[in-house]
Amino acid sequence: MDWRLSFFPRDKRVVIHTVFVLLISLVLLLAGQRVTGFVGNATVTLFYYPFFKLKNTISRLVSAGQETRALRASLIELSTRLQFFNEMLEENRRLRALLGFVPPAGFKIVPTEIVRVRGSGIPNTVLINMGDEDSIRVNQTVVNRNGLAGRVARVMNDYSVVYLLTEPRCRVAARVKRSREQGIIRYSMIRRMYLDNSPQQGDVKIGDTVITSGLGGIFPEGLVIGTVTSVDSPKREFFYNITIEPAVNFNGLDELYILARED
Repeated sequence: MDWRLSFFPRDKRVVIHTVFVLLISLVLLLAGQRVTGFVGNATVTLFYYPFFKLKNTISRLVSAGQETRALRASLIELSTRLQFFNEMLEENRRLRALLGFVPPAGFKIVPTEIVRVRGSGIPNTVLINMGDEDSIRVNQTVVNRNGLAGRVARVMNDYSVVYLLTEPRCRVAARVKRSREQGIIRYSMIRRMYLDNSPQQGDVKIGDTVITSGLGGIFPEGLVIGTVTSVDSPKREFFYNITIEPAVNFNGLDELYILARED
């Protein structure tokens, strides 16, 4: 059409365009619903449908984004619950293990929670969530499911300070379970835990279990302290150098229990 109209002068081309548009409009008016519908469908297909499809695509993307965020939130919630349930299972396992611990005659077990741990290199002092209002008293024995952990050193209204066996001020009268050889459990940063004042003529071997002797009146008899890992006999010395591996993992303390005398 354009190459044909180029043969006409500019003013005549405008008239021809106008007449052409009028003729098309007249044809559409006279053609009836069939042609009008066809033209309407063509118009919708050419102009409206692409935008309608784009709108639907954007809507689906927005919906997918909202669904992804909802799924992510649900996943985080489920992960948190799983961690909580795992911790409950671990606590249940520890409590079941404690069921195998039989307190000495005349004592009962009082569960406590650790509030704070102190120490340089290895913990030597902890703060527990029970105190004078809970009938906690100084020098009461503190244990966990593996054995002797320490003693109560100071009591406040709601809290108490516990000296662990890794605190040099916490000394324990002990004996070798197999041979009944006696000594004193001490701890130092250099020697770590060791059994002191055990004569060289005594019967002490690597692998022996060391327990509380009950002497001194603070710790009940028979609580596990640890295992002998080395026995040296220094020349011109009267006592052994005996190294002890503690039964309690002081770097991994979870629960502690007070041994309180039964009423």
